[in-house]
Amino acid sequence: MRYSKFFRHLAFACGLLIALGLLLGPGMAGAQSTDKANKFETYRSTIKKNFGIDIKEYKAQQKHRKSDGKDITKYDLKQILMGIKIEQEHTTNKMMALEITMDHLEEIPDYYTRLQDMEEEAEEEMEEAKAQTKR
Repeated sequence: MRYSKFFRHLAFACGLLIALGLLLGPGMAGAQSTDKANKFETYRSTIKKNFGIDIKEYKAQQKHRKSDGKDITKYDLKQILMGIKIEQEHTTNKMMALEITMDHLEEIPDYYTRLQDMEEEAEEEMEEAKAQTKR
């Protein structure tokens, strides 16, 4: 007898949660899509300001890349900005630099911070080596 009362309460609670989900779901989805659109516009305006390129209609220039079809807002904006700047050492095409950046970030989300840290460490080691050879 005690179990049947428990299951009735459980069924009622589940039904209530489902009903709330149906009522709140569409509104919540709209809020999420607005947040996503706002985030994209932040990325778009920041990249345009820093590099003069508009990512509104961005599509990968080369096929079969690791980041094909991925939403740019999946990646950290700071990493993207660092990446475009660094990848311009290898190409004058800023959209291609963005594509390369996204490929690296697809594999390692903080790729450019790690690259910067590694370069700084290597430079310090080289300076130390030079100082020791002068002694």
